[in-house]
Amino acid sequence: MLDLRHAYYTLLGSAAQLALCRRAHSVADLLAVLRRLWDTDGLGDAPLLQAIGALNHEDVPDEVAVGLAGLWLPHSYHVRSQRMRWCLPDGAPTEPFHDEYLSRCWRSATLNQLFSPRTSLKALAACAQRVPRAQPAGFIFHLSRCGSTLLSGCLSELDEAAVFSESPVLTEVLVDPALTPQEKRAHVQCLIDLKAVLFPGRRVVVKWNAWDIFHAQLLRGAYPAVPAVALVRDPVEILASHHARAGRHMSGDPSLAGVAPVFGVSAGGSVLEHRIGVLQRLMESMQALAVEPDFACIDYRQLRGDAVQQVAAMFGLRCDADGQRRIAQRMQRNAKLPEVRFQPDGARKAAVFDADQSRAIVQRLAPLHRALAPPAERAAPEPEVADAH
Repeated sequence: MLDLRHAYYTLLGSAAQLALCRRAHSVADLLAVLRRLWDTDGLGDAPLLQAIGALNHEDVPDEVAVGLAGLWLPHSYHVRSQRMRWCLPDGAPTEPFHDEYLSRCWRSATLNQLFSPRTSLKALAACAQRVPRAQPAGFIFHLSRCGSTLLSGCLSELDEAAVFSESPVLTEVLVDPALTPQEKRAHVQCLIDLKAVLFPGRRVVVKWNAWDIFHAQLLRGAYPAVPAVALVRDPVEILASHHARAGRHMSGDPSLAGVAPVFGVSAGGSVLEHRIGVLQRLMESMQALAVEPDFACIDYRQLRGDAVQQVAAMFGLRCDADGQRRIAQRMQRNAKLPEVRFQPDGARKAAVFDADQSRAIVQRLAPLHRALAPPAERAAPEPEVADAH
């Protein structure tokens, strides 16, 4: 294989060279740019692509990896190998989920289609020393399927926000069983710093995965001054949504077994009984957070435009008339499929289970829901907003 390591490493840390490569709108154009930069005019496409592919499968040395800070976005973490992958960002995220934003990054930058630098996990600390420590504007916790995607999507419409909605790299670091709580805390802080610096003039809002609430004390310990909101909903409606399409934490994913015992495979009981148990533990963990300062619970039925503006104010994000207009437009769309207009579905969800199943859900979970939901909203009608994760 042609040894282009030095040229490859130089490109990764050069803002000027990356800017030239970003102008390429096809693989052929990008290869032509690389030949000029690397002085390899006589090299054919196949050997050049082979050399780049081979380098993508090698660790970038730690002393070179520090050059990625401020230019590249850490986007994925492989738990078994403890290796991190990076890509070039493409503006602020506005997609319902962060993995959809990453798809946009790969589509928009031809360079991302050919270059996928890999670093060790321990390289994060050295990288993060190159950038300022970030103080997030706020955290969003949730029980799943209760409006959190709608809330994070609305906040992403504000000019001052950079919203990371269920960022895969953050959650995979948190679920790595080989890392100590102290290591998880340090790595998460480094990742947030390295993400935040890419969006100057914006403050970070993190919407965590539902199961990340089991790490909430760790996260709150790392960021004690960061305000947080938690989204809740009628447990029957949450479980009805998972009955139609189960989320990762409701499908028996073995990778979550180390996060909390409830995610382990149970010897007996129905699928519904298992999901009731999972939701109960999520709600209990949320209840433990509810007594902390700068923490607010929002019920799905409360999630209207004024509630979003209140969260923005709590997070210190400016929401002017234009921002309010964009939020109002976002709330008319399906939270997960913004191109689709929202249709209320609370009644349909309430009819999914038979009487015995609904009774079992209510007996176990209704007291927790009543304890978490704001009192004025417990009997409120379903709002005209998008059902969201």
